[in-house]
Amino acid sequence: MKKLYLFLLVNILISSVITVRYFLIPGALFTWDGCLFSFIAVLGHFFSVYLLFFVLSLPTLWMNKKLTNICLAFIFSLFQIILYIDTIVFQQYRFHINESVLSMVFSGQVVDFSAMTYILIFLLIFVFFAAEYLILYLLDKKFNLNNIRSKLLIIPTVFLVCCLVISHLIHMIAFYYAYSPIMVVKEYIPLYRPFTSKKIMGYFDKSGQRKVHIERDNKHASIYYPKRELLINPDKQATPNIVFIVLDSWRYDTFSPDISPNTYRFVQQNDGIIFNNHYSTGNATRTGIFGLFYGIPGTYWDSFLRNQIPSLFITTLQKENYNIGIFTSAKVSSPEFDRTVFSTIKNLRISSKKGPASSRDKQITDDWLNWYRSRDKSNPSFSFLFFDAPHGYDFPNDFEVKFKPVGDLNYMTLNNNTDPGPIFNRYKQSVYYDDYLLQKVYDELKQSGSLDNTLIIITGDHSQEMNDNKLGFWGHNGNYTDAQTKVPFIIVGAKDLQHMSDNINKFTSHEDVVPTIMRHYLHVKNDITDYSTGYDLFSPIKDRDWLLMSNYSSYAVRTKDNIYFVNRLGISHYFDTYNNEVNETPNYNLIHAAMNNMRYFFQTEQ
Repeated sequence: MKKLYLFLLVNILISSVITVRYFLIPGALFTWDGCLFSFIAVLGHFFSVYLLFFVLSLPTLWMNKKLTNICLAFIFSLFQIILYIDTIVFQQYRFHINESVLSMVFSGQVVDFSAMTYILIFLLIFVFFAAEYLILYLLDKKFNLNNIRSKLLIIPTVFLVCCLVISHLIHMIAFYYAYSPIMVVKEYIPLYRPFTSKKIMGYFDKSGQRKVHIERDNKHASIYYPKRELLINPDKQATPNIVFIVLDSWRYDTFSPDISPNTYRFVQQNDGIIFNNHYSTGNATRTGIFGLFYGIPGTYWDSFLRNQIPSLFITTLQKENYNIGIFTSAKVSSPEFDRTVFSTIKNLRISSKKGPASSRDKQITDDWLNWYRSRDKSNPSFSFLFFDAPHGYDFPNDFEVKFKPVGDLNYMTLNNNTDPGPIFNRYKQSVYYDDYLLQKVYDELKQSGSLDNTLIIITGDHSQEMNDNKLGFWGHNGNYTDAQTKVPFIIVGAKDLQHMSDNINKFTSHEDVVPTIMRHYLHVKNDITDYSTGYDLFSPIKDRDWLLMSNYSSYAVRTKDNIYFVNRLGISHYFDTYNNEVNETPNYNLIHAAMNNMRYFFQTEQ
């Protein structure tokens, strides 16, 4: 037992040394406090990992000594080899090895191993196994384990336990105050899941100091966004007003003359362009809004949050002296858009008054009307109205009930046999109510005379499933089928939009919004690839075979016929478009292309 524990302590040291490779990648710059935290976090993390190995290895102690040493050397060397290979993967992709990566590598479609590569892999296995076996041999032959006092083992154990506990407490505090030099360390350590708790920190932070963000210049971020400094409107061309209207959980099939008549009529009267095959960048609000405002995949969310990197679209608007009005029904701090998308906006409107979603939606409509009428008309304006009623299936009690019967929503009783009709009617009522409120916005734009000089984007952050696929899924954040990711997407005004008509039936994404607006309305002269992985909607889309979507802990590559899904553990599944698993081999060239987009802004220009 004592020998196994000493062997464990030695391996913690070896793994910690290998882990240094993660922090030596190009662009990985750390402050002194980030380095100190990395030191204790790595030691504490591997102590917890190897405790599991310790328990799993206990049965080997009942074997004869030679067989025990062979088994232990094999188990621990295998882990060290995987850790070392993971450092190589991380250097290439900026994310850690998982089953999906392994499937792609060994598919034969993307990577071909040379004979020399196989020789090096064999040597790596031999060296690590020999080293582990040598350590066990020395513990047997050179050290008298009976003379090693238990108290001597207590000292490193207490130190490692302190590293484990203190690192989690520090991260909890750093996350609460958005202190990125500490938060960013999580990206580098494999399998590391440090503790966070807004509830605990809120108990100690009675004065709400979390709202006071630490100013920083992101010089320690290993993120290259943009790739090159933006050249913004050098010819001082006129820029239009811009309005984003987003309904939380808005289904594609509820943009219709029956369910959203005011919006539908407004779009038809003003020659709006309706896209028929448009998808959000995620099946959750966090990644849907992120893709809409950044023009890049939602898989970057964690890194951008830790480094408090704002949207270039927003900072460009600020440089062009836009009046900016952010009106969200739900809290803009949950998800943390106040630390990402809108982090550079002073006096940001954090939330509406408490109340049901429909009440808050009415409030943001009234607040926007007041703001818009009193804005500085000498400068262009940007408005973001984010409605929440469809997300909550909510509408006022005294509002006209058009869709009957209306059922109550109880997630505890929903199952695969639940009749979706009454629940869907409740949902349609909520969309119908928000459409009623939006008429006030459309009227104001017309009456103020600003409609002709206003670009309007109307869409949803993600969709909302009503068990469409008959697999028991309700709501969102569950799969990447059309029922949870396909959303209405309409562009109205400000320019001749007919050039977009070639793309109305093509695969389009929230990633396409920022590059389109930046190039044609804010007159950014850079190549789109400097700041986005999206497409210009004014140019015919000819070569898009896939879309990348994500949520809080997974991602998917969507093609016309299939969905390649990777869960939070890195395990992949291959589905048809109705989320039924298929026994086929994915096109790993497309998966590799998607992964290149996921690492694109972690790489320096060569």
